[in-house]
Amino acid sequence: MSAAEEAVLIPGATVFKRINPFYPLIATNYPVIGIHFHDDDDPQVVDYSQNALASEWALRDGVKQADIAVRQIDGKVVVIGESMGAMVASRLAAKLAADPDAPSTDDIRFVLIAPPEAGVAEWFKEGTYIPVLNYRISRIAESPYPTTIVIGEYDGWADPPDRPWNLISSANALMGIVYVHGPPIAAGDPETLSPENTTTHTNGAGGIVTTHFVPTQNLPLTQVFRDVGVPGVLVDRVDQVVRPIVDAGYVRHDRPGDRRPYLRDGALHRNVQSQQQARAQSRESREDTVDVGEPASTGRLLDRISVDTDPEKSEKTAAEPEAPASDPQTPSESTDGDG
Repeated sequence: MSAAEEAVLIPGATVFKRINPFYPLIATNYPVIGIHFHDDDDPQVVDYSQNALASEWALRDGVKQADIAVRQIDGKVVVIGESMGAMVASRLAAKLAADPDAPSTDDIRFVLIAPPEAGVAEWFKEGTYIPVLNYRISRIAESPYPTTIVIGEYDGWADPPDRPWNLISSANALMGIVYVHGPPIAAGDPETLSPENTTTHTNGAGGIVTTHFVPTQNLPLTQVFRDVGVPGVLVDRVDQVVRPIVDAGYVRHDRPGDRRPYLRDGALHRNVQSQQQARAQSRESREDTVDVGEPASTGRLLDRISVDTDPEKSEKTAAEPEAPASDPQTPSESTDGDG
């Protein structure tokens, strides 16, 4: 971050904020949004609709108001959005990038905290309309601007389970909306994270995207017991039993060979890469016991299986003679209707 930057903060959704008696209290948390991602002593908070029940209108209004705020700044700027505000910031980045007088990538960067479009929105196919929210499913827009994404573990909006039919995992994510989403993650400090919890890649628009995954120490599902005074040592024992069940709802915890379906883009999928890894490990184990004179084609097949993650190619690979007859044919990655 640069000390010369000015910060524009975009808060998340609320309902009927003009008549909501709790809104003044909620708004007191806005200045801490992304507090560890800028050095501006007087950040500007964007005032926009924020109406979760009229999301498309709120997003358009947010982009309009944030665009005005950014263009009034003569110098470098960092735009930080939280929850719905992250959705606004993502759209603003795409809008600015398409402008003939687009700001330089050296002059503006974006921080997206707890973006639902990187979480619960991925359950649905892009373009799906959600009437109760007046919202059409979208993904985080790619832009050439440096972008940081912050996701809290078990946040029900930004980190829901990939298998929502795991009711324990879903219940934990629901409680994560209370204990992880909002102010707790908005005030998170990336400097406290281990290196393995930060990844960086270049998106299709040439922008550098850094993602921080913030672990949650205690399960949100059992946090309420800690809050009412149950001794932590007892709750810790419960967490030890419940956490593996919760984590079973997330593909990131799958072991090699795990073929349980998961939900993404409105369809059921299976972890083809995980299955390939398990089969490759099995072949490696058998390869260690073969005679030196065994044909080298086995090693080449292993390379193809361990590297190739395309489902159609995987099906062809699984049908080759070297594969044992007991190995199942690698399924298509999408298994619509597979219950």
